[in-house]
Amino acid sequence: MCNMLKIRNLLLVVLASCLYMACKTDPLYDKEAQLPSDLAKITHYLDSTKQTADFKKDPRGFYYQVINIGPDTGKTALPDDSIRVHYIGRTFPEGTLFDSTATSIDDTVATKLKLADAIEGWQKGIPLIKVGGRIRLLIPAALGYQNRRISTILLPNTNLDFDIRLIPLHTKKVPTTP
Repeated sequence: MCNMLKIRNLLLVVLASCLYMACKTDPLYDKEAQLPSDLAKITHYLDSTKQTADFKKDPRGFYYQVINIGPDTGKTALPDDSIRVHYIGRTFPEGTLFDSTATSIDDTVATKLKLADAIEGWQKGIPLIKVGGRIRLLIPAALGYQNRRISTILLPNTNLDFDIRLIPLHTKKVPTTP
């Protein structure tokens, strides 16, 4: 009987510990606290490599370089739009490739996504060009993947460097009946 009580008490302690651990939440990510540190790293790199003149600082917290704004007749992407892009993603400033639609920005493989589902840096940066345009975005971790570990390359609070070309979205026209 004594052993049964000990086992029961042990199980209760284990159960209580499991419940405690399950209820424990990760600390909230403070984007506003992280952003100045991220921007300082990007600014320092641009200054030390004499690239500051090549990039503009957006007041919303990222740097960009419009390589080609796109044709005058091109459409600007809106948050609810589905977009197609060619892109190359690297860590910044290390330059380690972590994702790409191909090995070159001009290859034919493209990714389709809803702009509103992209990281915040893309949501803010891609509308600076039109369909057919190309932009380079230096995105602080606070506007990227934040403190999430995405892979062995993309560790928490990794700043990002994207070369993005916004390409036309081909949609099938549905025949209308008169």
